[in-house]
Amino acid sequence: MTFPKLISLVFVATLATASADTVTVQGLDNNGNSIGEYVIDGQTYWWLCIEPGPPALSNQTITAQTLSFQDGWTVQNTERNSIYQSDPFFYASIIPKQISVMEYVLDKYLPWDTLSGASGRFTEQSGDYHNFGNNDPFFNAMYAVVNFLAETEGKEPKSDFTDMSDYVDYNSGLGTAVGDARSAIFQSILSDVAAKDGAGYFSTYTAEHGYFTVNTFLPENDPNNWQDGLVIGSFAPVPEPGSAMLIACFGIALMLRRRGRMN
Repeated sequence: MTFPKLISLVFVATLATASADTVTVQGLDNNGNSIGEYVIDGQTYWWLCIEPGPPALSNQTITAQTLSFQDGWTVQNTERNSIYQSDPFFYASIIPKQISVMEYVLDKYLPWDTLSGASGRFTEQSGDYHNFGNNDPFFNAMYAVVNFLAETEGKEPKSDFTDMSDYVDYNSGLGTAVGDARSAIFQSILSDVAAKDGAGYFSTYTAEHGYFTVNTFLPENDPNNWQDGLVIGSFAPVPEPGSAMLIACFGIALMLRRRGRMN
């Protein structure tokens, strides 16, 4: 059995064993659009949109699930998940690369060195949505990065990032200082990602910081299906692979070893 086939088997086994934690989510001030703050089980986090839909509004409490970025990327709604389940072997190599690319963008283009604060979650920055339109380094970075996440979510599952011409710049041509600043960051992201993908950079990339998803796994048009978010978790990345992956790897390796002895 080839190594890529083994990786595919590990991916499929991981999909089957990934588990979610149920949490209580309260929406704080937000613009009902792309970014904001959530209180998750009593702790405040910044979130960025990864699925269009209604956000958790101010003082509204919702029950949701948390997953790793990779596990949560495919289960933003049942329709999206069915795409990935339709041919899990085909998508086995695509999903990890998509996550690596997005983690790189989050790591490099959010102002971790200057504005993340002692929390490691940027919670020192104003969560008042009236400030989201300001020409501010934090909000400009957040909106440029969420532009990239939203465009990645909206495309067919993408594995080639050397050509980014299909990514729409939401701030291009607005003719404002804010729009120009956010557009400039976004264009830098596109050029950077395309160049690095051409050099094979993302095949070995490991996230520098911690991210997770908060999800409601429901049909897209279900009234309770609200805007799933990518949550900025911490300075340090969440340890990967998790126990589910380790169990899957061990089981597959044992199975292959036994088959090898029998042949």
